[in-house]
Amino acid sequence: MRLLPTGRRLRSRRGRGGAIATSGALLLALVAPLAGHTGTAAAAPAAPAAVVPAAEKPAAGPQALSPAVQEAEREAKERTAVTAAKAAGTLDACPAVLPPHTVVTCTVEEGATARFSLTLPRQKDMVLLQAPNETLRKLVGPGGTVVPCESVYGPDKTFAPLQCPTSQAGTYTLEVKSGNGSRADIGLSYAPLLSTTACKSVAATDHRLGSPTVFRGSVPVFSTGDCYTLDMAAGDVLRTRLVSEYRSSTLVYDAEGRRTCSYEDAPDCKLSGTAPFRVVAGPYGSYSVTMARLSRPEGCPLVEAQTYGAAPEMTSTVPCRTLRAAQAGRYTVAPVSADFPPLGEVYRPDGVQSTCFHDSGCDLAAGDHTWVVRADIRDVGAFGMSFRSTRETRGCTPGNDNGLVAGPATGTFDGPGQAWCLTLPTSTGKGVYLLNRPPAGGTDVTAVVYDAAGTEQCRVGAQASPVCRLTGSAPFRAVLTGASPKAYGLVVHRTGDAAGCTPWRQTGFDSTPGARVSLSGTARQACLSVPADQHATVEMIGQRGLSTATRTQVYVTDAAGGVCASDICTLAPGVPYTAMVAGAYDDTYELARRDVSPSAACAAPVSTKVGGPSLSFDLTSALDARCIRIAAAASDKLWFGARTSVDRYTPNAATVTAVDAAGRIACRQEEGPSCRASGSTSYVAVVTAATHRGMPVRSHVDTWRVGTAAGWAAECTADRVSDDSSVIRSGVLTEQSTARCAVVAMKPSHSFGLQIPTTANDLGEHAGTVDVSLHNGPSWTQPAGASGYGCTGRLCSASSSAQAGDAVLVLSAGKAATPVEYSMQGACSAACKTASDSSVSGISPATGPAGTLNQAVVHGTGLRLGTEVRLMPSDDPFAQGTLLIPLSVSPDGTSMKVLVDTNGLEPGLYDVGPYIGGRRISKAYTVTAAAAVPPGSRFVPMGPSRFLDTRDGTGAPRQRVGAGGVVSLQVAGVKGVPASGVTAVVMNVTAVDPTESGHITVYPNGQAVPQSSNLNFTPGQVVPNLVTVPVVNGKVDLRNSAGSVDLIADVTGYYAATGAAFSAAGPVRLLDTRDGTGARTGAVGPGGLVSVRVAGVAGVPAQGVKAVVLNVTATNPTEAGHLVVHPHGTGRPSVSNLNYTAGLTVANLVVVPVVDGRVTFWNNTGSVDVIADVSGYFTS
Repeated sequence: MRLLPTGRRLRSRRGRGGAIATSGALLLALVAPLAGHTGTAAAAPAAPAAVVPAAEKPAAGPQALSPAVQEAEREAKERTAVTAAKAAGTLDACPAVLPPHTVVTCTVEEGATARFSLTLPRQKDMVLLQAPNETLRKLVGPGGTVVPCESVYGPDKTFAPLQCPTSQAGTYTLEVKSGNGSRADIGLSYAPLLSTTACKSVAATDHRLGSPTVFRGSVPVFSTGDCYTLDMAAGDVLRTRLVSEYRSSTLVYDAEGRRTCSYEDAPDCKLSGTAPFRVVAGPYGSYSVTMARLSRPEGCPLVEAQTYGAAPEMTSTVPCRTLRAAQAGRYTVAPVSADFPPLGEVYRPDGVQSTCFHDSGCDLAAGDHTWVVRADIRDVGAFGMSFRSTRETRGCTPGNDNGLVAGPATGTFDGPGQAWCLTLPTSTGKGVYLLNRPPAGGTDVTAVVYDAAGTEQCRVGAQASPVCRLTGSAPFRAVLTGASPKAYGLVVHRTGDAAGCTPWRQTGFDSTPGARVSLSGTARQACLSVPADQHATVEMIGQRGLSTATRTQVYVTDAAGGVCASDICTLAPGVPYTAMVAGAYDDTYELARRDVSPSAACAAPVSTKVGGPSLSFDLTSALDARCIRIAAAASDKLWFGARTSVDRYTPNAATVTAVDAAGRIACRQEEGPSCRASGSTSYVAVVTAATHRGMPVRSHVDTWRVGTAAGWAAECTADRVSDDSSVIRSGVLTEQSTARCAVVAMKPSHSFGLQIPTTANDLGEHAGTVDVSLHNGPSWTQPAGASGYGCTGRLCSASSSAQAGDAVLVLSAGKAATPVEYSMQGACSAACKTASDSSVSGISPATGPAGTLNQAVVHGTGLRLGTEVRLMPSDDPFAQGTLLIPLSVSPDGTSMKVLVDTNGLEPGLYDVGPYIGGRRISKAYTVTAAAAVPPGSRFVPMGPSRFLDTRDGTGAPRQRVGAGGVVSLQVAGVKGVPASGVTAVVMNVTAVDPTESGHITVYPNGQAVPQSSNLNFTPGQVVPNLVTVPVVNGKVDLRNSAGSVDLIADVTGYYAATGAAFSAAGPVRLLDTRDGTGARTGAVGPGGLVSVRVAGVAGVPAQGVKAVVLNVTATNPTEAGHLVVHPHGTGRPSVSNLNYTAGLTVANLVVVPVVDGRVTFWNNTGSVDVIADVSGYFTS
């Protein structure tokens, strides 16, 4: 055998500050069988060393690992120790006697039992025993009685040490049996903690709170840990700070062997039981620990309550302060430093934490209290303590309360923790504004107002409300704190005083502002006045920033400090108000306040019938608004919704807020197509622009009475939806027929699916879509889904807790541009009847070009909107192919109109039919090659050169292209394009500021308009795309599908009998400014350019290259702008290849001529990262 130093690692559990350590009257550690067989022994360790207090700043250990991780770490450590002993050849049979304070490692043969003799000199002791399996060990007393053991942390903590109390002195036997069918290597030790003289003494001078002694130790594997005896009494509070290598911890025991507490539970321990108390540190590894007395503290510098203007002393690094309260009351307590002050808490003299409130101070009794750095704070530098009574008046100076006229109170903070005090002349029952107006380079202040009794009235900071309501006893004091060394300025102004405020007139529902204010860095607030006789009883506040899209906060306040900070304010008749406009950005803001009371002058709805005609408005600015007044019965269920034609992934550009007869917000359209209200006899619905991009927002407003006291509206009950999902409901949603509703009987856990394809003006995948929703009566006003009823996608359901009953199903246009053709048919789910089998017999037309969206008709029997039909490559029976998107189906199920998406498909033959479970039609559809350039044509790069710009009349009249409008553009014989022999042109087409979602189709002049799109857009966008279009008669046509839009076309080349041949390459990344690929790392700034070599790299030939095809991406732009890509060494053209807006990532395909082997990228504004991937090149 071999003896090792005492102390061994115990399994640990998660806790505060680290892992547990071992201690007890008799501490015994046992390691169960390890892999292989070895044997060792070692001598007892040296006593732990005491260190001068200043030598180290103690701290809590690192965060504990999970028990499983700690156990794995322990076993690895123990296995390493045993392996080392085995390698040294010192691991052999177990000894008969186990000496105290000694680690033994030895081998227990297979099926054998090792017995160790332990001598306990005291009548009453306790053994702490740890083993992974209780059946492998047994502690037997002198009379043969087995000692009962339990976990020190409770019966469910099987990984923790076991405590085994003993009741008589004498010789004990520890039996360890190999139970895993092989020889076992073990390690163990024990220490008679109550009778040992090996514990290090922690004297009174060692546990001074201000300068505790740091004890260091190193506990070997398998040992019982280091022992310390405390010179403290029962009732004292022990503060332990521990730094350890392997997440050590401490356990505290009294003289009777009772465990008092553990550092794992908390760093502070109130000692209970019988002294002397002993602390055991472990379970293994290096550590440092301090054991200080938190009660009756010693060594903490004294801090007395400070006057205003005085700065705290900040040279001491002692981790505690004695705070002397001259009288009972509330005190503000805060550590301060020039850098980052430490965190801490306030304690009473008995070590109990005082009652403190976040930012508001502590309630202290008269006398001394202690502020102590938190036990888990490790490094504490020099710091001071700001300590003041909230009733303090020393150092206060008189202030004013008409600061908008008299000017701000000014001063300078000379150092951390300094505070200044203003005595206010304002009387009780009034309100004041507290406004930061710092000089250039100054600091905002945090102002706390106290009354004469020291009760806090308000707290105002840079981001808080500037309104303070004075309800306590005068005089009031404003206490100011801020960053140092910096100057400050604070305006204090009565809320009932209109002096210094600009009049704010009431306006109607249009874009006219009632006031305009400018905010800047030195004045981020502006005051407006609302005369007593010039406001309604309920008003709505609107605003817009002229330079930014930011918003301010408006506080409408009466003389008593009563404030409305919402956009809907209820105002008392005949009472004047002031309004404080506060914002964080430099901008000029226009504001409007409008009457939304029941008597407001608003339009009447055209119809309140579900699906009735909408009211349409053009909101011309972010300030613009419209209102509709609706009379109702209190039991009516109203639907309010504003619709705009936007991308399906873009929030609605307009929203509705409904105000009831009492002036409350009845509902607000946050997400989805509507908000719903009930319970009032009248409503004012206000329509505002949620987003505005400098062009009119066309909004269509629906105001429907969906239900009454008698039930759902007649137009809904006329159409009942049942589980028979074969019925097809088709129609067209327009602004005259805006919705379709039906009633469906629902019960808890009931669900059904819907197929609702539409044929909108836009065929693109991002086009706006119709909306379907499900609601029940009792929860009509609840948010969607909160009632347990709702639709997710096209699945409508009731939750298990939903009420059974008739629900209303509403299909509305949503974000789709009207008119919208739709077909609605139930898709089978568990509650639906099984539909008959369907089969496919063919498709027409049976061909379409690659890279387009084309309409076709699928023929067959039993066809439904839920029938799955795919295009699958004929030469690959396992390919799933592309799903055809259903648009409508005939009533007899023999034909179904579909959308064929050939984007990403290679030209070739495709099967049509289901992927699984049905017959597919072989080679039924042909995908032809994209960009139908006549055979033999070759590419000739040029430009880019602008051929069309409807904004200035280039190539066409100077006017926007309306819905269905076509621009015929002459390309042959213009700007370098030959007058004859041209078979196709390559153009970068850009759509600018469309009013609705739509698409552009580019096609040869004189030919039919194809059922495909080249460019898809949503309102307000600037969208480019590279287009190759055949030329038949020298012209090409550009057709707009919806709304109005400006069009730009820049020709970058053409195809003719002679020119350059195309070769595919890559794609290979040539440029990425984010990581330095092809150029320096860093975004391209305004007016910046990057030149990249393309010839001779990435598979592009070094010679003979006429042009390259690049996929160019702009990412992380800081402003709206554009990129120009042009040949290096040539003048920059006045056309763009890529347009972007702030924060968006935009890509476009670019064909750029090559002159000297390089191309140049130029950014016009802001900064942006640029990425370029080469996908091909043209050679002569």
